[in-house]
Amino acid sequence: MRFAWFLGLSGLAPFAFGLVTTLNGDWSSSVVDGLAPDGPRIMLSYGAVILSFMGAIHWGTALEREPDRAWPYGVSVLPALYGWLIWGLSLINPAEVGLLMIALALGFVILLIFDLIRGQAGDFPSWYPRMRVVLTLGAAGSLTLAGLYSL
Repeated sequence: MRFAWFLGLSGLAPFAFGLVTTLNGDWSSSVVDGLAPDGPRIMLSYGAVILSFMGAIHWGTALEREPDRAWPYGVSVLPALYGWLIWGLSLINPAEVGLLMIALALGFVILLIFDLIRGQAGDFPSWYPRMRVVLTLGAAGSLTLAGLYSL
């Protein structure tokens, strides 16, 4: 459990880095030349990957607990498709990157609600829902702040 927490909290680093580079371009350009304009892209691309990963947890749970039921598998791929859609829209319409970061944050919150419901049903270890709340606050909070700043 401790190692899972360590890995989960470490996974917030790209969100924090993306937020800092979004909010303070001067700082980031002095440290890593030319990265500041890409802060939102860092957050969107990494966020889409992590949202996909979070959905895949439901695939693994379905394999173990509900191998013959279709809906958990379907739910497990929705976060990946949503993240891909958000990332794709950012490529098509870069001017909307702020709104898209907020939309991606919403995806994390919706998946959290589903995870909490599944946690109440006993589908996850007892420590997992609490960790998900903390990590979602970090990821969705960073995306939302950067998104609002970028509007």
